[in-house]
Amino acid sequence: MVMRITNQIQQSNALQNIFRITEDLFEANQRIATGKRINKPSDDPLGMQDTLSLRSSIAQIQQFGRNIDNNRLFLNTADTALDSVGLGITRARELAQGSLGAASDAQTRAITALEIQSILDQAIQEANTQVKGHYIFGGTDILNAPYQANGSGLGAIYSGNSDTLEVEVGSTLTVPITRPGSGVFGTDMNAALNVNTLLSDLNGGAGVALGSFDITDRAGNTTTVTVAAGDTVNDVITAINLGANLTASLNSSQTGLQITDSSGTILQSLTVTESGSTTAQDLGILSTNDGNITGSDLNPVLTTATLISDLNGGSGLTLGQIDIVNGSLSATVDLSAATTVGDVLTAINGAGVNVTASINSQGNALQVVSNNSATTAVISEVSGGNTASLLGIGGGNVFTALDTLRQALERNDSAGILASFENLDAALDTVHSARAEYGALVRTMDTLEIGHGANEVSETAQLSAVEDSDFVKDASDVAALQLALEATLNTSARVLQPSLLDFLR
Repeated sequence: MVMRITNQIQQSNALQNIFRITEDLFEANQRIATGKRINKPSDDPLGMQDTLSLRSSIAQIQQFGRNIDNNRLFLNTADTALDSVGLGITRARELAQGSLGAASDAQTRAITALEIQSILDQAIQEANTQVKGHYIFGGTDILNAPYQANGSGLGAIYSGNSDTLEVEVGSTLTVPITRPGSGVFGTDMNAALNVNTLLSDLNGGAGVALGSFDITDRAGNTTTVTVAAGDTVNDVITAINLGANLTASLNSSQTGLQITDSSGTILQSLTVTESGSTTAQDLGILSTNDGNITGSDLNPVLTTATLISDLNGGSGLTLGQIDIVNGSLSATVDLSAATTVGDVLTAINGAGVNVTASINSQGNALQVVSNNSATTAVISEVSGGNTASLLGIGGGNVFTALDTLRQALERNDSAGILASFENLDAALDTVHSARAEYGALVRTMDTLEIGHGANEVSETAQLSAVEDSDFVKDASDVAALQLALEATLNTSARVLQPSLLDFLR
């Protein structure tokens, strides 16, 4: 049986061959132009998966590298600032030693006090060091100067917070680039929020504006909460809990409030709005959230009723003994039985050394001053202890140590000058310890940077092996396909020449 092949079939076969060769030629040219073997998922699905994974990993490594490069300056600047403070303390100690010599008198000590004041001012300036416009010793409060001179007492007042600003430098590693200055220069006793805390004691003593705010749960029910004078945190919690589907409590870190919404029907976001005042904002809960609301840090100040167990962010303080020298008077005070800040103040004030202990103007640490204008109260640690440092009244507190020495020099108080040496040494140890921590962090970042560089090279090589084209092979393919295309076109042109006989058959 004779099979007749029509012109349409011949044309179709010829076009298919031309299209196939043209497509192969295009892909070969594309591999040469891009240098890539895989230009679309269909080229190699498994290879494309590996490529995407490697590209993501390389991008992450590069971001870690940029984080290290951009933030190493914070650590280096902090180390430089601490070095300056350490040199200042060393100079202060030398001046103190010189002031105890036989040639020293009230006039020379007064002149020395001026230099100590200059050292103190310089130390405060270093504690307010900025990098890229951000303060590095204020915790996460990077926009406000963390230290101001204490006009009503010794040392300086810390107004930062107790958190750290961290940057990711590895897949499971972060490095703090700012830190609380309270751990280096001066103390923040960091009282945790308590349900019995008065609203007037929140926000660093600024309190909460009296008035009302509305809470609308996710089911659409609205509750109005009113804050009145004398209210406590518990009063606010109780009022919020009267609302349908709402449960208020202290957050897990005991720094602020948390509102939990248990609505079964979800119609909208959980919303807290003001009602003519700034009450909700002052309570740190002015927000709209699809889930629950976690309030901001309410920063309660110290009061005489503040529990020792609520200090240090709720972790509490373990207190022991302190030594107090005030002119010819001295005493060792045991604070281990104190349960409140008031107990600490009472014990110090009742030690018979003519001093007055109180809460500082910032409401975050204690201060002790002499009642005798001719002497200086110097509080130091009992051997092996850290109670004076924890309370911010002596020990390793840099600013208190320097200012106490300055005051002793001004008052020509030899006993106070002599007693200051221990605190100056403790302050220098604190600075050196902080510098060691920063040095370790810089070393960690340097080591990570080297490791990231090696990993990037390795993974880039892997990526190249998966997706890069073979230029020599592709160039050979292009030449072969070009020849095949020309041959196919020539052959098709000869085969597909219709004649009159073709139509008469």
